[in-house]
Amino acid sequence: MSADREESSNQNSNQPLFQPNEEAVSQIMSLGFSRNAAIRALFYTGNLTADQAADWILENTDKNLDTPLEADLQGTSDSSDEDDFLTSDTFKMVFVVNSELNMGVGKVAAQVAHAALNLFRNMMEDELKAEMLMAWGHLGETKIVLRGESTLQLETLAAQAAVLQLDHFLVQDAGHTQVASGSRTVLGLFGKVEDVNRVTGNLKLL
Repeated sequence: MSADREESSNQNSNQPLFQPNEEAVSQIMSLGFSRNAAIRALFYTGNLTADQAADWILENTDKNLDTPLEADLQGTSDSSDEDDFLTSDTFKMVFVVNSELNMGVGKVAAQVAHAALNLFRNMMEDELKAEMLMAWGHLGETKIVLRGESTLQLETLAAQAAVLQLDHFLVQDAGHTQVASGSRTVLGLFGKVEDVNRVTGNLKLL
């Protein structure tokens, strides 16, 4: 190896495996979370906003969030091709709730569950999509619930997801409680973080 190539290799080996959004790290830490927790959350939610990362932390309090992220990333550096697939991309599942229906908390929870189960079942029928779900599970099963403004918005987002070939499921309620039959209550989407953000990145947390 030439001296130039060796120097370049050494420089690359000294680079951190992940560069967090430092502004978001500061915002998350101001909420009382540790720096390690903030960095892990940003990694698993696409390194975008403090809100999404904080939501991920609250959903993963059963994990040791103070472990440095490098422990996860370096632990897979010498793994098999299958393990490389599991950690090469980050995925998330997002749910957009139709706020114009004014559903109660319990109704919203049930509708989000409908979206998650149907989306999961549909994807499990395809071997490649099932592997994507395995990767998602390996990296913390990031789930985000967002506020949608109307039925029209949910339908528009579903159409955008279809164009991008993102897996999605739009719940159409039977109308037994609270809302009229056929109401579009929740849109569930799954895919690579950057692809899902192209559809829902401008929405606020519920």
